[in-house]
Amino acid sequence: MIAWLSGRAMKWFVKAALPIAVLAAAVLGAGYLQATKEPIEPKPVAEKVWTVAAAPVVLADIQPVMRLYGEIVAGREVELRPLVEGRVVEVGADFVDGGVVHAGDLLVAIDPFAYRADMSEYEARIAEARARRDEIYAELGAATDMIAHDRRQLELARREVARRERLRQSQAGSEKALDDAYLTLSQREQQLIERQQTIDRLAAQAAQQKAVIERWQVALRRARRDLADTRLTAPFDGYLVDTDAAVGKRVGTGDRIARLIDADRLEAHFHVSGGEFARVLAGGGYRGRAVEVSWRVGGQVFTFAATLDRIRSEIDAESGGVDLYARIEGQGADGVLRPGAFVEVRLADRTYEDVVRLPQSALHDGDTVYAVVDERLEPRQVEVVVRSGNDILVRGDLAPGDMVVTSRLPEIGPGIRVAVR
Repeated sequence: MIAWLSGRAMKWFVKAALPIAVLAAAVLGAGYLQATKEPIEPKPVAEKVWTVAAAPVVLADIQPVMRLYGEIVAGREVELRPLVEGRVVEVGADFVDGGVVHAGDLLVAIDPFAYRADMSEYEARIAEARARRDEIYAELGAATDMIAHDRRQLELARREVARRERLRQSQAGSEKALDDAYLTLSQREQQLIERQQTIDRLAAQAAQQKAVIERWQVALRRARRDLADTRLTAPFDGYLVDTDAAVGKRVGTGDRIARLIDADRLEAHFHVSGGEFARVLAGGGYRGRAVEVSWRVGGQVFTFAATLDRIRSEIDAESGGVDLYARIEGQGADGVLRPGAFVEVRLADRTYEDVVRLPQSALHDGDTVYAVVDERLEPRQVEVVVRSGNDILVRGDLAPGDMVVTSRLPEIGPGIRVAVR
């Protein structure tokens, strides 16, 4: 029994002592390694070098280009309305929306029958009035010839009275003969007066008939014009919009049948700020200045020359800006440009002397750029003269040949080490 208990205690002792022995050995081993390790010297921290893009400083006189945006508008368009009423009997081959027509091309024709009849009637009335006038002139001519005869007859009657008076005084003539002479003289005077009245009346009738002829001639000219107006033609080269007429339709003088846009008067309408307009004026004014207009359609770009023509009648009260109109040159009816197209307008700015052109990414805090000096950044103060697209023109603490950083760095500042790529 004693021997069995001793063996059991021994097993328990071995199990408890083994972990302690292992732990002690590990502690002793770690202490030995710590005591025998070689000392480690710390390595110095390497300075970070930023790779940047830089541009050289070049002082020059620069005339930047303003890049503006606008749309094409019609500088001139008319509403086409018939000048006479009636039934449409013909329409032009190109009388459709988007149709291209040239000056003189037929748009619509109205039935001319009634207008030809009016013209014929007035021609007949003029012929009748002229015949009546000729008749009056003939009577007037005869009456004028007869008045000369009447004057001679009156003169003879006066001589006869004088002769009878002398005979009566000498007791050689009778009282009755003298009375007959007075009666004849009175008749001749009355005849002359009536003849003169006839001439005056015929002259008045002739003048009246002349007025009648002139009135009918005016009516005839109006009828001829109305007949000509039955054919409505294009007043200039252009594009048709909102066409509304067809054969058989009855139209009146107030009906709009289409709009015609002048192909030779397309304009680019665009807006500039007050500052930009001031620069345009400082560069020599706006009228007559050349601009370039670009219209992008898909992957193709159409470029047109244009000339600044005028400004809008009213200034934008909210922005203080100005609307400008540039007339497109050399477009013509066969061109592809149309009103409503969104276009880019490039307008030359004024010339700035002794400035440096840099990308806007080179500017920090509104007035600072960084130059690379001995591989480190050095701040330089500048003044932004003008912004032009993605570039800026500056003056300041810069010398020709300086390399200015154009990259954007999150930790940019004085003294940072850089490498220019």
